[in-house]
Amino acid sequence: MKKILIYTLTSLLLSTACSTTKQPLQFHVKNEKNSIYMLKQGKSISIKELSTAVEKYPVIFVGDNHASMKTHEFMDKLLQSLIAKGYRIHLANEWFSPNHNKMLQRYTDSKITIQQLKHQRDWTKFTTLPWRLSSMLYERVRKSRGRLYGMNLTRKERKKISSKLLSVMSSDERSFYDSLDTNVSAHKSLIEPFFENCHKMMPARGDESCQDRMYRVQVAWDSYMAKESAKLARRVLRSKKDKLIVFAGDMHMEYQLGIPLMFSRLNNQPFFTIVNHSTSKKETIGLDVGLADAVFIY
Repeated sequence: MKKILIYTLTSLLLSTACSTTKQPLQFHVKNEKNSIYMLKQGKSISIKELSTAVEKYPVIFVGDNHASMKTHEFMDKLLQSLIAKGYRIHLANEWFSPNHNKMLQRYTDSKITIQQLKHQRDWTKFTTLPWRLSSMLYERVRKSRGRLYGMNLTRKERKKISSKLLSVMSSDERSFYDSLDTNVSAHKSLIEPFFENCHKMMPARGDESCQDRMYRVQVAWDSYMAKESAKLARRVLRSKKDKLIVFAGDMHMEYQLGIPLMFSRLNNQPFFTIVNHSTSKKETIGLDVGLADAVFIY
C-alpha cells in the first residue's frame, strides 16, 4: 500500500511538472543604462571589447530603434572603433533600395553633400524620422572612405506583394515572390502578435486576413534584405579588412529569425548579431537566450 501511495504521488508531481508552461531561458542582467551585454559570454562588456569580438566576423547584423538617439550613438561608437582598427565599412541600410546605390556612391565619393543626399532621397516625403540620426552614421562611413548600399524593397514592390498583383510583376519580381517562405513557425510566432489590430491599417481582401497579408510583406522585407546582403557579401568582402554591416530594425534581427536566417540560406559567411533593449526597470532585466549575440541596453 505504501509503495502504491508513493508511486501515485510521484506520478501526480511529474504530470503537474510536465503540464506547466515552460518559461524562456533568460540571462538576468543588472540594469545599467547604455551598457552592452554579450549573451555569447554571459557578461557585460565595453564597446572596445565588442569591437574586438566582432573582428572575427565578416558580416555584422545590427538592429536599430529608428527613433532613438541612444541606439544611433551606440552604432556610431561601434563604427568609430572598427574604423580606428583599419576596417573598411560597407554599410547596408534599409532606408535605401538597390536603385539608390549610384546616388549613395556619389555621396561617399564626395560628389554630393549630405544635404544633397537628403534632398535626392526625398527624405521628408519618405519618412517623418529625424534625418540627423541616420546622417551621422552616413557621414562617419563617408569620412572613413567606406561605402553605403541600399537593400530594401521599394513601396511599389511591397504593394505588389501585399496585394498579390502577380500580373504586373516583372519576371524577377515574380521569381522572388514565388521564393518567399512563409512557413517558418518560430518567425511567425514572433511576428504575428504585432498584427492583432492590423485591420485598422490593412483591411482583409477576399478570404485572406490582414494578418496573412502583413506577414507576407514582413517575410518579403526580411528575404529581400537578406538576398541583397548576401549579394553584397560576395561582392565587397575582398579582404580581412572589409566589414559588411547590415543595419535594419530590431524586428528584422531578433532571435536571428529574420534577415540573418534568410541570409544563412544564401551565403555561408560567419555573422554576428546585435540588437537593442529599452527598459524602464530599475534593478534587473531578463534577456532571452538566443535573442542575439550581444544586446545594447538603454
